[in-house]
Amino acid sequence: QSIQGDVSPAALANMIQYFDVNVQPKADAQYAIAISVPQDQCTKEGAVIETVFSKEDAKYVKDVITKGEKCVLCTTSSNVIATRPNGTTKEHSEHILLYPLGNSPMDKLLKKTDQNSCVVFYSYNSPCVTKCIQSTDNILDGLSNWKNMRKEGMNVFVFEKIWQKDAWRKDMEKDLLQINAEVPLYRCNRKNVMECQKCVEKNTGKVIPFCLPEKKSIFLYFQKMLLSCYLKVLFAPDLTFIFCFVGIN
Repeated sequence: QSIQGDVSPAALANMIQYFDVNVQPKADAQYAIAISVPQDQCTKEGAVIETVFSKEDAKYVKDVITKGEKCVLCTTSSNVIATRPNGTTKEHSEHILLYPLGNSPMDKLLKKTDQNSCVVFYSYNSPCVTKCIQSTDNILDGLSNWKNMRKEGMNVFVFEKIWQKDAWRKDMEKDLLQINAEVPLYRCNRKNVMECQKCVEKNTGKVIPFCLPEKKSIFLYFQKMLLSCYLKVLFAPDLTFIFCFVGIN
């Protein structure tokens, strides 16, 4: 965490709610966005994100990524990068923004920041364990690169939903701790209102339940997946069944 101050979960909730309303491509669609803002936007509950990321700019970002394109400093304020996953290469949205090291969209964003700003990286879904954390093609080096470029800066990694194919995991804590070791990790989730919490307790070093999958039986998880696939095959085009269990984050 930055030595300059503490992130306000309430301020973060306002920001993520704004993304949900104005940038989210469609319901439950995975995307990632990173933004550089004045530090007050991350520390003061009453901060208004629209003053540094207008609704017009937010709509433009939404339109760009909905078309399958990348936003790399594409707004008038030049403080945002964003993307959906690549449906052709299967590259995940978080990876697209963090690589290649040295010339990534994130590198370009960070070069325009200073140590008095707050950089928030938001992924709608939690980074998938199998590819984004455990594979050789993971995002950890990209996060380390970000940390090293802003050692004294305020940096925040946020996710909202637990990636559906990790919802059954009982040992996800160790994977989230790897992200938090690079950049402070938060989860924002909305039931009645948007709520954000820091994922790792300072005193114990453990991931709080709010950031972990709900305790459900593996049987119920796969039952839900099978039902979802059945409905897709029933109502969708011919080849849906081939991709039924293949998801990209």
